[in-house]
Amino acid sequence: MINYLIFALSLIGLVFSANFLVSSAKKLSALLKLSPLIIGATVVALGTSMPELSVAVSSIMQKVPSLSMGDIIGSSIANVCIILGISILFFPIRVGTEKTQRNNLILLLLTASFISMFFIPLNIRKFLVFGLLSFYIVFLIIEFVWGQEGRKHEDKKAIEKMEKVKGLPIKYILNMLLAFGGLILSGKFLVSSAVGISTVLGLESEIIGLTIIAIGTSLPELSTSIISGSNDEDKLLVGDVQGSNIFNLSVLGTLILIFAKTEGSSHEISLIFLALSTLSTTLITHIYSGRNIPRVFGGIFIMIYILYLNFLL
Repeated sequence: MINYLIFALSLIGLVFSANFLVSSAKKLSALLKLSPLIIGATVVALGTSMPELSVAVSSIMQKVPSLSMGDIIGSSIANVCIILGISILFFPIRVGTEKTQRNNLILLLLTASFISMFFIPLNIRKFLVFGLLSFYIVFLIIEFVWGQEGRKHEDKKAIEKMEKVKGLPIKYILNMLLAFGGLILSGKFLVSSAVGISTVLGLESEIIGLTIIAIGTSLPELSTSIISGSNDEDKLLVGDVQGSNIFNLSVLGTLILIFAKTEGSSHEISLIFLALSTLSTTLITHIYSGRNIPRVFGGIFIMIYILYLNFLL
């Protein structure tokens, strides 16, 4: 019983810390006058991905890296099928005409590279896996360049509508560091309690990571999407989903693939749905460029996730 209580409190700690981080990061970004999509794909995405990072570090230290492997893959699927699915279903999500499609192409290429690592021998993969990390470095550089160009053109009106923030940047930086501490501490207890629960239930730690922890660590993205959708900040919402998955599969993928095993039927099923969800978003944003995504696709994404859970369990 104590493990369930710790698990619940850890999830609450993760969500609270991540929301505090997102709030501080958005205010810091407003001072820099960056595009909502750029903010979502970099600063906000990094903040909402901190639970996955804390779980990854904690699982490696506690010698259960397969738990985080499941979390990374499961969370990436949940971000598209649950977070984006719910957002499309309940809010008008208008697709941009340039940066959204470019980011999705980067994510699609990264996803293909991540999946390919599962079919490469371990002794070779340990060298090639660092190529995933280069995706994130290139991605940040590209986003910065697009952000500079967007200030003068397509993002000019959006920047003018951004919240006016007062104060020094150091204030928000300190708040972000405080939130980081809360995320790391919560992640440590989340992993240890999840291992205890999986032992009691007789489930593999990876299954727990693919389901319970994956959904739990996606709650910051969900809360961000609801807030963004309610405030008509659809670009921030889409950017957060894109950036979170890019961070998960590149930075955390590099970290975990060095330590975790890559065998098992759960991996095969999860990788298929990861590819399916990523490809689907790429096609939809291309087809509905400059238009709202029909709400029916939100329901389809949610049904895909229910189907995924059915196959997995």
